[in-house]
Amino acid sequence: MSAPGPPSTPARQPPGRLVVALVVVLVAAGAVWAYLAGSRGVEAAPDAADPACTTLLAALPASLGNLGRTPQGAAGVAAWGEDRVVLRCGALVLGPTTKACVPVGPDGGPGVDWVQDAVSDRAVRFLTYGRTPAVEVTVRFGDGLTRDQATSQLVDLAGPVSAIRQTRTCV
Repeated sequence: MSAPGPPSTPARQPPGRLVVALVVVLVAAGAVWAYLAGSRGVEAAPDAADPACTTLLAALPASLGNLGRTPQGAAGVAAWGEDRVVLRCGALVLGPTTKACVPVGPDGGPGVDWVQDAVSDRAVRFLTYGRTPAVEVTVRFGDGLTRDQATSQLVDLAGPVSAIRQTRTCV
């Protein structure tokens, strides 16, 4: 008679279809979440949930000059030309400032007061003045877009941005 061997363990069952389906759903949901969370690297502004931002984004043009609009996942964010021009609605409202303020708008159309908030050799950032929520536009130079052309990008945005009520003007 032979000695009894170790107790046999039941054969491991392969995962059920439900487990496989759950894993597939979780992976797909993670990919969608990463895209919608702004995987392009542009973060939403603090007040991007303001209803005026939703209205603004719906009214923005499909192109600025020769730059086509590119999809963005973050709320209140629009971009053109692979993020050459980025608009963020809901930025912090700019108080009184000594920085240069320039009204920009199409000929005979509504003008928007813009403050050149920051500038470097690679980009310039503008903020609306006297509008709540505030709108921020960053223009990155390169690929044919020069510093001199930065304010021209604001002309096509003036109509939609002017729909946000103005409470103060530049002096």
